[in-house]
Amino acid sequence: GSEPGSCLPVADMFRRSIQLVFLLAPFLAGCIFEPPEECDNVRIIFHYCPEGTVCQTSEHIEQVHLLVFGQDNRLVQQKVVSLDACGTCGTGLNLAPGRYGLVAVGNAFENTVLDAPGTLEGLRLAHPAYLAGNPITTNDSLYLGRKDIVVPPFEILQDTVNFSSIHLAFKILVRGLHLLTTKASEPPVSIVLEGLFPLYTLQQKASGPPQSYYPAGTYYDSSGIFISRFNIFRGNDPDGIFLGLHDNEGNTLERVNMGQLMRQAGIDPDTVGDVTLPLEIVITGMDITIQVSNWETEELEALLH
Repeated sequence: GSEPGSCLPVADMFRRSIQLVFLLAPFLAGCIFEPPEECDNVRIIFHYCPEGTVCQTSEHIEQVHLLVFGQDNRLVQQKVVSLDACGTCGTGLNLAPGRYGLVAVGNAFENTVLDAPGTLEGLRLAHPAYLAGNPITTNDSLYLGRKDIVVPPFEILQDTVNFSSIHLAFKILVRGLHLLTTKASEPPVSIVLEGLFPLYTLQQKASGPPQSYYPAGTYYDSSGIFISRFNIFRGNDPDGIFLGLHDNEGNTLERVNMGQLMRQAGIDPDTVGDVTLPLEIVITGMDITIQVSNWETEELEALLH
């Protein structure tokens, strides 16, 4: 009932203040009255679900490096997320409205460096020894996920990043080493893989000038057995990879093409799942055979006793 331009009665002002508080409540809640992490307006769930199996995210992926790139493909945010037997593996982000590209790298530990992550085009995964010009032993058990998202204003967004394996795992059992003379407790042989790509990029996958890997291993002197476990990047051409067994003087005892070896065993490296490929090298007198052989831990324990 007030005249135009006149002040509102106190009761009307009070009612309008209450309405304003209720309107702002959804936006204030979680930023002032709750812990800071409740301010996240984006929820990202991590999934690793190998084809034909149930999701096994935390069983294979212990830690995730999450990189957030803006519409110009430049890095705007990054965080490390630990996945510890999580029921719903995920994390929150606080992002302004807009378009973003997410890159999630699983299990980048001591054998992986996220090199040049400042831009989406420049990001490379590599072993730190390669970047330092030193011999490469292995890669981590790596998983990669990508997702483009659009963050709306004044809304909560939830989306999923699906991971894929970007490594191939190998385990090698060398038997019969007691036939070779060597110093006490010193492995009489070493393993060399020639022709491996040392880098992984989002555009070219496995790439870079071919390098040799020198996988480490454990030698059991009393049993004459040498065990080595290592990973390589998916995307390598098996026909360009050679597995060599060398003695301590650097002489080649045996050398085999990995592509030929895998074909003989009926293995397609492009479709093989998240499994460890077992190789067995047997030394009997002057003969050395290298084959794909599905030896298990139980068998190894029996050999060691």
